[in-house]
Amino acid sequence: MITSRKISQVDIFVGSPWEVASVKSLLNAAYIEVSMKDKGTNSILLSVPCEYYTAALRVIGIERFS
Repeated sequence: MITSRKISQVDIFVGSPWEVASVKSLLNAAYIEVSMKDKGTNSILLSVPCEYYTAALRVIGIERFS
């Protein structure tokens, strides 16, 4: 039985405050938790739990190329 599990965060988007606010609202509407980190010089980094990475990419419209 797992009693404690650390969820890894995956960086998903970097942008200006207004871009980040827009992307964050889209992700929140899809019930995806978002963490924000100030990267300085007017840019903010958004990250999501690794379990939601693919869903988050779909929500914000980024295509993965493998």
